[in-house]
Amino acid sequence: MAEVVRGIKYEIKGLAAVLLALFTATSLLTYNKWDPSPFTYTDITAANYCGIAGSYYADILLSFIGSGAFILPFFLFYYGLRRLIGSVKKKENLVGSFLLLVTLPMVFALVSETFNTLAVTGGLYGVVLINVLKKPFSPVFAYIVTLSVFYTSIAIMLPINLTSISFRRNPKTKGEPIPATAGETHKDNGIEPDFKIIKHKEEPLEDEKKPTVTVRQFKMTPEVREGQYTLPKAELLSSNDTEKYELTREELILAADILKNRLSDFNVEGRISQAHPGPVITMYEFEPAPGVKISKVVSLSDDLGRAMGGIKVRVSLIPGKTPIGIEVPNEKRSVVSLKEIIASDRFVKKSSLLTLCMGKDIYGNPIVEDLARMPHLLVAGTTGSGKSVAINSMIMSILFKAKPSEVKMLMVDPKLLELSIYEGIPHLISNVITSPKEASDALKKMLLEMERRYRLIAGQGARNIEMFNASVTDEEKLPYIIVIIDELADLMFTAAKNVEDSIVRLAQMARASGIHLIVATQRPSVDVITGIIKANFPSRVAFMVSSKVDSRTILDTHGAEKLLGRGDMLMLSPGAKITRVHGAFVDESEIKAVVDFVKSQGRPDYSIFEDLVMEEAQSADTENTVSDKDDVYKDVIRYAQTMGEVSISSIQRRFKIGYNRAARIMDMLDEDGLVGPPKGAGKPRDFVSN
Repeated sequence: MAEVVRGIKYEIKGLAAVLLALFTATSLLTYNKWDPSPFTYTDITAANYCGIAGSYYADILLSFIGSGAFILPFFLFYYGLRRLIGSVKKKENLVGSFLLLVTLPMVFALVSETFNTLAVTGGLYGVVLINVLKKPFSPVFAYIVTLSVFYTSIAIMLPINLTSISFRRNPKTKGEPIPATAGETHKDNGIEPDFKIIKHKEEPLEDEKKPTVTVRQFKMTPEVREGQYTLPKAELLSSNDTEKYELTREELILAADILKNRLSDFNVEGRISQAHPGPVITMYEFEPAPGVKISKVVSLSDDLGRAMGGIKVRVSLIPGKTPIGIEVPNEKRSVVSLKEIIASDRFVKKSSLLTLCMGKDIYGNPIVEDLARMPHLLVAGTTGSGKSVAINSMIMSILFKAKPSEVKMLMVDPKLLELSIYEGIPHLISNVITSPKEASDALKKMLLEMERRYRLIAGQGARNIEMFNASVTDEEKLPYIIVIIDELADLMFTAAKNVEDSIVRLAQMARASGIHLIVATQRPSVDVITGIIKANFPSRVAFMVSSKVDSRTILDTHGAEKLLGRGDMLMLSPGAKITRVHGAFVDESEIKAVVDFVKSQGRPDYSIFEDLVMEEAQSADTENTVSDKDDVYKDVIRYAQTMGEVSISSIQRRFKIGYNRAARIMDMLDEDGLVGPPKGAGKPRDFVSN
């Protein structure tokens, strides 16, 4: 209510000033010295267009301030117009206008006296002030004081800084802080002369040390052989160059000026020192005046947004800096294409097979993250906020980075629509799961796979999947497995207890075994994102939500309700502050092009998942009789007897089965005393005939 009353007051004052400006201009322009006035009496009817009131008013102005009276309508009109649009700066404009009106009659009086002319006059006021300065001192002193005050009034209003005037013709090089007019002072606005626009360019990524091992092979189907598989190229994606917009210096200066005026309207004084234009928003660095509390500025985000046209303005602290960051949406937003991130040095030079393309930060720098370090990711946001597009971008990142032998995926899509396009790619270990009941069972099988991997890793004397893969042959190496759940809410409403227990246990223990989770939901409520789930997902991404409560549910802080949608997100990484990121966009045609390219090189191998089904069924039966053994067990015995030796990798190649199944058969041979002691990692064991 107070804001409405304040706005009405501004409009009344502005309208009154504009009307007074018109009245003053009309009275002065139609002034006639023979009209009635306070200093003369006549029976003649006033010829002034504003009547006798106008003739009296004009005569008083001209008598007291002389030719300076003709400047008064311009100031009144300017002040009134700024009041009407609500952007007048209280202190600067009033002080500058007052000083200018004080000194103009003095300047005109000096001109009239110096050149002995009546073309311009200073009026009674100007003549008296000049004489006051001249008599005790000297005419030179009067000139110095008058011109100094006159320059000061101009400098306050425009402002002008003589020290900032530059005659350089060469602009600054790219990447340096660029003044808004390429070395010249900003004029006709309220921004300080040292206001800078910072254009960021991609920071070079230091070359990472290559890891001692990279997963090269696991089990290749006959259709996908090592050396034949080719990673897709960025040329399969489109760049969306037609949807790129860049703000001009003039637009940035004007926006900064308006922002400062709005802050002044709320009695928040300070200076805007820098602007950082980005693809979607521009971040302005605001340095509050001494005594202004940061909490006051932060609490004004809603009011600032309303005052600037109903936009969403986000106010936050800048890590490592004293100014406050005020993030204002651009009038036209640029599309951040996935191709830009895929082709960037940050992505290309990342050695991790689990590199995810997130998008660009507010400065326009590409943002990529390593899922292995996260090690699990929770994604939440309302419908239409860009959550599904972000999931697609992450999956595409893996397809551009890793071969099917290096990374496997298990996809759960209860909505039936989002992930079905990936059906049939060789990276999958199972068909895309759409039933909540099947999803619950699949998570249990992932627990079995995690436990099996830990047994293998411990048996090799290793501590994690990287150390294990470094100590075995290429064909015995374990791939990473990424479990992608597109909608957690559907699973929680169907089998909440089983799903929550499985997800929590995987999140707590699966990292070292090479199993990672990406879980998404469009319902960020506490009955879906429970406390125990959130506690085990230190890495979280929040897209636009409807309330501060939902934002706190995801990030433990507010801010997501200020996002703009369409991929705008807040990302929380372990040990880092919340970062605003504009998600990479990839459309369905681009996804289809990459998926078709990947599918043309091979079919998926579901034997891993089938082995887990068999292991789950066998775990219920404690007896390990010959009748329960694998159906190819006898064939393996005959093969080993013929060859005289046998290994897990040879069983895989000969019988075209997965590593899990081959390892279990080797354990059976060992239990039956049909193989000799191990000779070392990757070496075959001798066959012992009974």
